[in-house]
Amino acid sequence: MEYILKRSKRKGKRYVIEMPDLSHKHHFGALPFEKGTYIDHGNDKIKKAWIARHKNDKNWNNKHSGIYYSRYLLWGDHKKLIDNVRALEKKDNVIIKIKLN
Repeated sequence: MEYILKRSKRKGKRYVIEMPDLSHKHHFGALPFEKGTYIDHGNDKIKKAWIARHKNDKNWNNKHSGIYYSRYLLWGDHKKLIDNVRALEKKDNVIIKIKLN
Protein backbone atom coordinates (compact mmCIF):
# COMPACT_ATOMS: atom_id res chain seq x y z
CA MET A 1 0.00 0.00 0.00
CA GLU A 2 1.21 3.52 -0.78
CA TYR A 3 0.57 6.69 1.23
CA ILE A 4 1.42 10.30 0.41
CA LEU A 5 2.66 12.77 3.03
CA LYS A 6 1.89 16.43 2.24
CA ARG A 7 1.53 19.76 3.97
CA SER A 8 -2.04 20.20 5.11
CA LYS A 9 -4.21 22.97 3.73
CA ARG A 10 -6.61 22.53 6.65
CA LYS A 11 -6.55 25.41 9.09
CA GLY A 12 -4.69 24.47 12.27
CA LYS A 13 -3.02 21.33 10.85
CA ARG A 14 0.56 20.83 9.75
CA TYR A 15 0.50 17.69 7.58
CA VAL A 16 -1.88 15.30 5.86
CA ILE A 17 -1.32 11.63 5.07
CA GLU A 18 -3.30 10.55 2.02
CA MET A 19 -4.30 6.94 1.49
CA PRO A 20 -5.40 6.76 -2.16
CA ASP A 21 -6.15 3.02 -2.10
CA LEU A 22 -8.56 3.59 0.78
CA SER A 23 -9.92 6.90 -0.58
CA HIS A 24 -9.28 8.88 2.57
CA LYS A 25 -6.76 11.02 4.41
CA HIS A 26 -5.80 12.12 7.91
CA HIS A 27 -4.69 15.62 8.90
CA PHE A 28 -2.37 15.85 11.88
CA GLY A 29 0.07 18.04 13.76
CA ALA A 30 -1.47 21.02 15.49
CA LEU A 31 -0.67 24.58 14.44
CA PRO A 32 0.50 26.82 15.93
CA PHE A 33 2.98 24.64 17.74
CA GLU A 34 4.79 26.96 20.12
CA LYS A 35 7.35 24.45 21.34
CA GLY A 36 7.37 22.48 18.11
CA THR A 37 7.48 18.72 17.88
CA TYR A 38 10.28 16.23 18.41
CA ILE A 39 11.38 16.63 14.78
CA ASP A 40 11.68 20.39 15.42
CA HIS A 41 13.48 20.51 18.76
CA GLY A 42 14.71 16.98 19.55
CA ASN A 43 14.01 17.56 23.25
CA ASP A 44 13.46 14.21 24.99
CA LYS A 45 11.84 15.81 28.06
CA ILE A 46 9.19 17.58 25.95
CA LYS A 47 8.65 14.38 23.94
CA LYS A 48 8.11 12.35 27.11
CA ALA A 49 5.58 14.94 28.35
CA TRP A 50 3.73 14.89 25.00
CA ILE A 51 3.49 11.09 25.07
CA ALA A 52 2.28 11.10 28.68
CA ARG A 53 -0.37 13.68 27.78
CA HIS A 54 -1.63 11.82 24.70
CA LYS A 55 -1.06 8.09 25.28
CA ASN A 56 -4.62 7.60 26.49
CA ASP A 57 -6.16 9.51 23.59
CA LYS A 58 -8.80 7.72 21.58
CA ASN A 59 -7.23 6.13 18.47
CA TRP A 60 -3.65 6.22 19.83
CA ASN A 61 -3.05 2.88 18.08
CA ASN A 62 -5.43 3.38 15.14
CA LYS A 63 -3.76 3.77 11.73
CA HIS A 64 -6.83 5.69 10.61
CA SER A 65 -6.40 8.66 12.93
CA GLY A 66 -4.36 11.82 13.04
CA ILE A 67 -2.91 11.09 16.49
CA TYR A 68 -1.34 7.90 15.13
CA TYR A 69 0.65 9.85 12.53
CA SER A 70 1.57 12.59 14.99
CA ARG A 71 2.83 9.88 17.32
CA TYR A 72 5.00 8.10 14.77
CA LEU A 73 6.05 10.90 12.40
CA LEU A 74 6.30 14.03 14.58
CA TRP A 75 7.07 12.43 17.95
CA GLY A 76 8.68 9.17 16.79
CA ASP A 77 11.97 7.61 17.82
CA HIS A 78 14.03 9.79 15.49
CA LYS A 79 14.74 13.52 15.38
CA LYS A 80 14.33 13.72 11.60
CA LEU A 81 11.03 13.37 9.76
CA ILE A 82 12.58 11.23 7.02
CA ASP A 83 13.89 8.74 9.58
CA ASN A 84 10.47 8.50 11.22
CA VAL A 85 8.86 8.01 7.80
CA ARG A 86 11.23 5.12 7.04
CA ALA A 87 10.58 3.55 10.46
CA LEU A 88 6.80 3.79 9.98
CA GLU A 89 7.07 2.32 6.48
CA LYS A 90 8.83 -0.69 7.94
CA LYS A 91 6.48 -0.98 10.92
CA ASP A 92 3.26 -0.77 8.88
CA ASN A 93 4.60 -2.38 5.69
CA VAL A 94 3.68 0.62 3.51
CA ILE A 95 5.41 3.04 1.18
CA ILE A 96 5.15 6.72 2.10
CA LYS A 97 5.90 9.21 -0.67
CA ILE A 98 6.91 12.60 0.69
CA LYS A 99 5.54 15.57 -1.27
CA LEU A 100 6.04 18.59 0.97
CA ASN A 101 6.53 21.20 -1.76
